[in-house]
Amino acid sequence: MSIRHFKYVLPLIAILFLWSCGDVSAPPGSTITINPPSLSIENGDATARWTTQFYTVSVIDKDGYPVGDAELSISFIWASPNPYNLVQLYKGTTPVDSPFSATTDEFGAYTFRLDFISGGSYEYTGDIEVRSGAAFASSTLDVTVATTTTP
Repeated sequence: MSIRHFKYVLPLIAILFLWSCGDVSAPPGSTITINPPSLSIENGDATARWTTQFYTVSVIDKDGYPVGDAELSISFIWASPNPYNLVQLYKGTTPVDSPFSATTDEFGAYTFRLDFISGGSYEYTGDIEVRSGAAFASSTLDVTVATTTTP
């Protein structure tokens, strides 16, 4: 290949290389797992309080290998960075809107934080949903008021 052709081919190769880098969706046949798969909180306290729960999302391909750098979409119906909401999602230590984007680490995992209100007569149920490509998983959060029985 002559130098003249090389100066055109090299930028093209660089563009293709950069285009192939970055986040990717989980490949077809992948499985997403959310831990914990569900969470039930029963709180009969008269005063409402914030509780923090950490969730770990894992993505594995159809052969059971972790999918690193998989782009995730994480959502909870009522979550937004507002102190008056029942639920707040965090990306690291930063409150974020729902949905938010995240990327799995080299081991196919991503951990995020969810803060929610319980007690104070609050009762609600909602699903954390995680998507990547065609893969989907959900984890139910169920907050109820504890019942007391009088002897």
